[in-house]
Amino acid sequence: MAQAFPSLNGIAQSWADIVVTMPLHDGPLLEMIDISDINHESMVEVGEQRGASGGRVLKRTRGALSDSCGMTLYASGADRFEAALAAVAPVRGDERLIRLVHFDIIVQHTPPNSTDIRSIEMLGVCMLGRGETYSEGTDADKCDVTLSVAKIVKVVNGTRIVLL
Repeated sequence: MAQAFPSLNGIAQSWADIVVTMPLHDGPLLEMIDISDINHESMVEVGEQRGASGGRVLKRTRGALSDSCGMTLYASGADRFEAALAAVAPVRGDERLIRLVHFDIIVQHTPPNSTDIRSIEMLGVCMLGRGETYSEGTDADKCDVTLSVAKIVKVVNGTRIVLL
C-alpha cells in the first residue's frame, strides 16, 4: 500500500541527516559541521516566439540557466572555511585572495536505517561576499556567505539531473 506522504523508510530527511563537504580545487576536503543553513536555486529564463498568432506563444527558446547558492556559517565554521581558502589562495603582498579559490559543495542526506543518499552538487563555486551578525542573546555568532556557482546537479537514484 502506498504511503499518503512520501518519506524514506518511514523517516523523512532532515537537517539531522545532512553531511556537507567542500572539496577545494587544489586543496583539502572540508567537512562543514559549523553550518547553520545552505540554500541553492536553479532558474531557466526562456525566450518566446509569438509571431502573428494573436499573442499566443508558438515556441520557446532553450533559454539561459542561472544557478545561485549561499550559506550561513557559525563564526567558528567561517574562520575554518576562510583559513582553508587562504591556505591555497593566490598571494598579493601579505594578503590572501580567497575570492579566487574555487571549490565544490556536496550536500547529502541519509536518514537513519536507510541506504538511500539524496545528493545536491554545487560545482565551480567561489566566495563573493560575507556578512557577520552579532546579536544579544544565547545564539552563536553567524556569518552569511554569498557564493557564485557554475553548475548545480541533483543526483536521484544515481541519475545526474540538471535543468539545462
